[in-house]
Amino acid sequence: MKVISLLSALVLLAGCSDAVTNQYATYAEAQQDNLFERGWLPDILPESTIDIEVVNNLDNNTSHGGFLIEESGLQAFLQQVKPTDSDNQYRFVEGDHVWTFTVNNDGLVTYKLGDL
Repeated sequence: MKVISLLSALVLLAGCSDAVTNQYATYAEAQQDNLFERGWLPDILPESTIDIEVVNNLDNNTSHGGFLIEESGLQAFLQQVKPTDSDNQYRFVEGDHVWTFTVNNDGLVTYKLGDL
């Protein structure tokens, strides 16, 4: 019985993740929650950015997610990032962190955060 209980506990622990998902309807909501100050996204998004979703892995200090930039703010965003060799993909480096952004034609942007 102890073995079964121990195995059950190990299975539950192995399935646990330190990933935290946050959603923000607007840039202002994300800013109010200190999203940019905490470093999960750089503060280069236009104020018109909406539908922000971030999935932060606290174990390995990585993040991924997406957001929608209205057409009026897309060019300002693209001026803040550098194109990569891949189509519609851009990078932004700050300190030891690098964000890779993939920009869709309709303003949908997905991203990944990692270390250099």
